[in-house]
Amino acid sequence: MRWNVILPVLATLQLSRAFSTPSSSSDNAPSRRKLLATTTVNNRNQRVVIIGAGVGGLATAARISSQLPKNAEVVVLEKNDRDRLGGRCGSFDVSLEGVGSFRHERGPSLLLLKGEYERLFADCSDYDYGATAGQDGSAARSYGLEMKQCIPAYQVVFEDGDTISLGFPRSKCSRGYSIEEVKQIQMLEQQSISKFNSFEPDGFRKWEEYLDTCAAYLDCGLPNFIEEKLDLVSFPAFLIEALREGGKRWPLRPHGNMLSSLFSSPKMTALASFQDLYVGLEPYENSKQFGGGVLRKTAPAVFGLLAAIELHPTNDRAGVFAPVGGFRQVAESMHRLCLDLDVK
Repeated sequence: MRWNVILPVLATLQLSRAFSTPSSSSDNAPSRRKLLATTTVNNRNQRVVIIGAGVGGLATAARISSQLPKNAEVVVLEKNDRDRLGGRCGSFDVSLEGVGSFRHERGPSLLLLKGEYERLFADCSDYDYGATAGQDGSAARSYGLEMKQCIPAYQVVFEDGDTISLGFPRSKCSRGYSIEEVKQIQMLEQQSISKFNSFEPDGFRKWEEYLDTCAAYLDCGLPNFIEEKLDLVSFPAFLIEALREGGKRWPLRPHGNMLSSLFSSPKMTALASFQDLYVGLEPYENSKQFGGGVLRKTAPAVFGLLAAIELHPTNDRAGVFAPVGGFRQVAESMHRLCLDLDVK
């Protein structure tokens, strides 16, 4: 598993607060009223300084600038040259004489939680794109950011050379694919289903049930614990999954213990747990540590939400995407948005 997939996961999860609007339920949330009051103290212009022009810095600058009055100034400081805009979220070109020029990604190789990016542009843009701008991506596209879903999401290669393709959303025909491309995707999906069932009896059914559990963790965990926006509606499904089958899927169990109770095949367990590496943890229980070492070196089962972000077939948040033009285009589009908002 390539380590450069860690970067987009951390960016989309840990920097989610920068991409999202402040939570109205939090006493510490900087509401527009508080920001206005802060910036008009003594009738003097105020300045907000943001350190770093990575995607988190650019998103934060856009969010703040879009809510401040005109007499306030938002400044982003960056130590690197202009071509390093976006930090690790960028691209560079390599030219080979007689062959051509090739683009390489500086850090992330896949984009997750596409909706967070779309909402950033929809919320901060001056132009009225309509109520659906956050869902259809029109605001993001107007700034040059187009994100295409990868179907399948990726191929996993095992140590023995065996392979399987993962990540097949249900609504394929509505994603701009031709009939022939849809047929090819369906063929790959059938091969994937057969491979799951070759790993163990009812392997594909077990895999889908596992992803449904992960989706419940995602739908509850992302708003309530990462974005810190209270979402009571998501708790019943979360609790049902956590308590089903006598607590096999309890979210604070060591991830490996949960998986070994659901799957008999080591390959199935590996497929369901390699995302733990994204956050620098392992799925295995440490019997010498309290709680099996959960959150020390061992990932809790709730971290299966990372698999749902990438692979769930129907969850609105799920999917692996590629920005057209490379990851440099993500930063360039955010930069254009910031310039329109008079960020310095």
